Parts: sequence; C-alpha cells; structure tokens
Amino acid sequence: MSLSEAFENRINRLFILLSIPLSLLIALILIKFDLIYALLGAVSLGLLVVTFTNTDFAIYILIFSMLLSPEIGSRTTSGEGMTIRIDDLILGIIILTWLAKTAINKELGLFRKTPLNKPIWIYTLVCILSTGIGMLAGRVNFLTGSLFVLKYTQYFMIYFMVMNQVRTKKQINNYLISLIITFIIVTIFALIQAPSGQRITAPFEGESGEPNTLGGYLVLLIAINLGLILNDDAITNRHLRRGLLLVTIISFYPLLMTYSRGSWLAAIAVIIAYIAVSKKRWIVFGIATLVFILAPYVFPQSVIDRVKYTFTEQQGYDATLQEHIGGITIDTSASERIRSWRSALKDVTKHPLLGFGVTGWRFLDAQYIRVLIETGIIGLVAFLYLQFSLLLNIRKVYSDAKTPLYRALAQGFFVGTIAMMAHSITANTFIIVRIIEPFWLACGLVMAVPEVEELETEKLPEIEKVPQQ
Repeated sequence: MSLSEAFENRINRLFILLSIPLSLLIALILIKFDLIYALLGAVSLGLLVVTFTNTDFAIYILIFSMLLSPEIGSRTTSGEGMTIRIDDLILGIIILTWLAKTAINKELGLFRKTPLNKPIWIYTLVCILSTGIGMLAGRVNFLTGSLFVLKYTQYFMIYFMVMNQVRTKKQINNYLISLIITFIIVTIFALIQAPSGQRITAPFEGESGEPNTLGGYLVLLIAINLGLILNDDAITNRHLRRGLLLVTIISFYPLLMTYSRGSWLAAIAVIIAYIAVSKKRWIVFGIATLVFILAPYVFPQSVIDRVKYTFTEQQGYDATLQEHIGGITIDTSASERIRSWRSALKDVTKHPLLGFGVTGWRFLDAQYIRVLIETGIIGLVAFLYLQFSLLLNIRKVYSDAKTPLYRALAQGFFVGTIAMMAHSITANTFIIVRIIEPFWLACGLVMAVPEVEELETEKLPEIEKVPQQ
C-alpha cells in the first residue's frame, strides 16, 4: 500500500468515527426544524461523509443526480418563495468536500495537468474580473454575480475532479455505463409524459420545466451513443450494441416532443458532424435523407405544426411583432429573441472589452451573445479559445486512443460538443446545469483516456512477470 493510500485510509477511519457522534448531534438539532430542511441537512451530511471516504461513489451519486434529482420548495409567479435544486446542492457539497479532502492529503493532488487547464482558467479569470468591475460600477448585484461565477467554476470542478480520480479503465467503463443508465431512465420518464400532450421536460422539474434543457441533454447523449454504435469494435457484444441502438432510436421521440427548435438544430449538427467524421458516413447520410423525406408522413402532426409555425405570418397585432429576415417571416417567440440579441449587440459598445459583468445585463437566452454582453470581446475570445481547445484535444484523443471503446467515446463526445455549440446559438447551453454537468463529466472521462492507457501499458510487464498457476 502506498503512503498516500495509507494516509487516506487513516483519515477515512477517523472521519467515520467522528461522523457518528456528529450525526447524533445534528439529528437532535434537525428535529427542531422544518422537515424539508431536516432532510436537506441529512442529505448534506451523508454526501459529506461519502465524498470524504469514497470519491468514486460520490461521482456515481453525482451522475444519477444530474437528471434525476427533484426540486424542493415553491416560487410564485411574482418571484416570492424559494426553490432549491437538489442536484445543485449535491454538486456543491461534493466539490467542496473533495477540495477539502485533497487539501488535507497533498499526495492526492488537486488539479491534474491537462491541455484544458489553461483555457479554463483564462475564461474563469475573465469572468471574475469582468464581474468584479461590474460590481464596483453598480451594474452587478454582489450576491447574484458571485453565485453565478461560483456556479460556472463548479462546472469546471467536475472536470478536474474526474480527471483527478480516474486512474483505471474500469473506472471509465463504470462511469460511462452509469451515464447510459441515467440516459435510459430519463428517456423512460420522458415517454411517460408523452400522453399528457404537453411539452416533455426532464424528470422532477416541477410545473415550469424547461423542454429545451431536456432536448440539449438528449442530443448530447445521443451523440455519444452513436459513437459507440457506429464503431463496430467499440462494443463487441452484439446484443448490448443493439440494445443501445434501440434505446437511442426511441429517445428521438421525446426529443421531437420537447418542441425545442434549438435542440432540433443541435440534432441536425450531430448528423452533419457524423457525415464528416464517421467511417459509416454514407449510412448516416442515407438514413438522415430517408427520415427527412418521410418526416411529413411519420412525424407527429404537432411537430410538423411547430416547424410550420416558425415561418407562418400571423394576423392582426401578432403580425406587428414578427421579424422578417431575408424575406422569411419569423414567429413571435423567435422574433422576440432576435430583438433581444439586437439590443445586446447595440449595448456591447458601452463596455466593449470586459462587458457588463456576469448577470450585469438583463436575461438573454443565447450563449455566445450572452458571453459577449457580460464579459466583452475579451471574454468571448476566451470562451471561443476554450471551445477550440476542447475540439482540438478531443479530436486528438480519438485519433490516438488505442482502445476501440475509448476511441468511439471520444468521437461521440467530439460530435456532442459540436452539437452543444449549435444548441447554444439559441440557449445558454454551457451554463444549464442539467446539460453542462454531464458534459464536463464526459469531458473528464475522454481527457483521462491517454493517461489511463499509458498507466495500463506500464502495468503489462509486471502482469506478465506473475507466474501462471
């Protein structure tokens, strides 16, 4: 046993022993509070103990909680009341406990050196600087701005935690399986909603769910799944590959029923990307062409109506709210979004370099323009540098990976990243918790592949020296 493992085991045993009397003390305190807050306190303590003693298990909890955790509390239409997303709470506790654990045991390391460290820190520092200036100028509320910047940083911490933790192929395999199981459960929940006739949303989102969030998540996982499916050597078990193909095909129905045009755009980006990078591009092209031809006859009528509505000129007052681009009439909802983009681009000139600060401008549902208005030209360049680095390094992983499964995973995530970039044209994709948490977790798995394969190669001579029984 290494020195770091021995030290970690001693710390874990001490922590468990201390947690027993601490739990009793907290239990006596919590019985005096509302049941919801008592449950939150119990969950928090449990996660703290689990993360400190077994980071692997904490990551499994995080994977399943990303899409399957409920929302507690309620909020009125006037903004009164409070809601707490359990996945936000879980993420915060796991990240803080992991940071504390690595701080105590220096040998565990905090941030493993990766090609993405530099672009991540540059973008984070620009957000902090821009928001700090916005606070001093009175454009950014201190609490709101701080919480949003902290939230952005937490997403990156998922990547660093996974990179820090993953050391073996077994870990990558198990985390990937957990992601796919979560995807299957989410798809089942979505299908259960279908008979209601309402827009389908992610599980446990309450009355005001976001179909666009579910759509983005489904497209990301569909892209990853297709990487595993289109590469025959990735999953050697034919039954498993066919099962994954079946679930992926089924998931297209809830994707359609989100009525999220941004998600449909991202799905088209997946098709185009696979035609460009896959060895089975002609199969992808043929199936995509067939679906396009048959769409008017096989797609639900509500989906067809949604597409037609986008370009249908309204009557009366609604017609005055529609924008016209290149002779094409845009529906009132999309027109309002276009007007907000135009207003943002006009206001960028007031603070062109570092913007208004995160949350310093009004709400804007478009990632790139939001980055520009909030962090200025410098922030947008930093954000694009991060995205370019993502694509460049993921492409390198799937070009160099020796294990077929990981090569397919990297290819799928490469396509998924392109899809999320398309999705973010009309949504704040890279700050939506239920999309970006699985995104950065999958990114950590992909970027860990080169080092894991290298470690596995170094172990081979030692394994070969072991005498056979």
